[in-house]
Amino acid sequence: MKVEDLCPPPGHVQRLYCDVCDVHLELAYFDWEDDVSGVHIRIEGLPVLRCPPCGRDHLPDPSRLALIETHNRALAAKSPTANVKRRKRDEKFDFTILPFVYDPDDYFYIPGLYRQLDLGFFTPVFFNREVLLKYDNSPNYRVHFASTTYGTIYSPEEIVSFGINRHGKLVMWLGDIAKMPEAEQFYLRSENVPSDHAIGSEFYDAQIESKFTPISAENALFQARSNFIEACFEKFGSKVAHLDAEVVTLAIKLNAPLVDTEKERRHVADTLNKIYVESFDNAELGKLMSAQGKEPGKLGGLKRIQGLLSSVAEPADVAYAMSPLYALYDLRVAYSHLTSAESAMKILTTVTTRLGVASNADLATIYYELVDQLTKAFEGLTALITSLEEED
Repeated sequence: MKVEDLCPPPGHVQRLYCDVCDVHLELAYFDWEDDVSGVHIRIEGLPVLRCPPCGRDHLPDPSRLALIETHNRALAAKSPTANVKRRKRDEKFDFTILPFVYDPDDYFYIPGLYRQLDLGFFTPVFFNREVLLKYDNSPNYRVHFASTTYGTIYSPEEIVSFGINRHGKLVMWLGDIAKMPEAEQFYLRSENVPSDHAIGSEFYDAQIESKFTPISAENALFQARSNFIEACFEKFGSKVAHLDAEVVTLAIKLNAPLVDTEKERRHVADTLNKIYVESFDNAELGKLMSAQGKEPGKLGGLKRIQGLLSSVAEPADVAYAMSPLYALYDLRVAYSHLTSAESAMKILTTVTTRLGVASNADLATIYYELVDQLTKAFEGLTALITSLEEED
């Protein structure tokens, strides 16, 4: 290898994406050894940026400079070899009240984090993901996800963004943590864990790369619901859903499950059910069914929606589109403990079969598949209604 090969090509900027896979890289350490323009160089523990899927290593700019400087020192000393054992950086950045656990290597070697001003602000600090449970359950805080790996904690005093990396760890910037009240810093410190050197997420993409974060699955679902309600209003002249303020509040607080427990299962199923099933206005749907010559009787909300839409569209198409909504209703029954364990298991099996997931699928798998299919259900129902309007 020539020493010139250690210099990046003209115009090249090392970023946190693999040159081959284009996935996020992770900081790792490697015992680098090679002959460089007549000098045999070995550096133990050289920081590299590694691609988890393909294993390709990329040299961050500080590591390139370290290799070039090592070569220059060897030449100056007229030595044919250079053996170096790298010492990890131990800088402490004076931002927070408490001494949080973090690795300054992340700040200096992960692309885009180093700044000459506010030195250390973008140092990533890692936490157990369960740290969010407190904020999600507190009346003084609101946790909102722009995507599955990018969220924000809202409080009366501050707004702090966070990411969730591929290992399920939560990541915040050290400078943002310093904005939080002292009591919250103590709480965060209790869930603080050592760095795993992985900050690739939509949080990183948005905050460092200024990449647009696509709409989250939860927001896409809520938007699809709103479009359906609007389409019904255009078709029938009435709102088919009620409790708008309550529904919005629940939707804003809805997040993917953090843990798979019985309590979380009931919470997720109950919240989704309140937003997407119980919010239908049964009385108004009954009036609309009657106006279409259908008898609502004692039908529930889903059956009334199905009956109303089946009066103006192909019943089989309506039934197919609504299947995920019935799966959601059944999921709530299965998780509610309102029936025997044997019955609950049978109901849960029908739900997983409808969703096309394994019968023993965990809560996260069921949740993501259900949210996706609910979105498609509302989109399909909206398409049925708008096609009727076009025919009219």
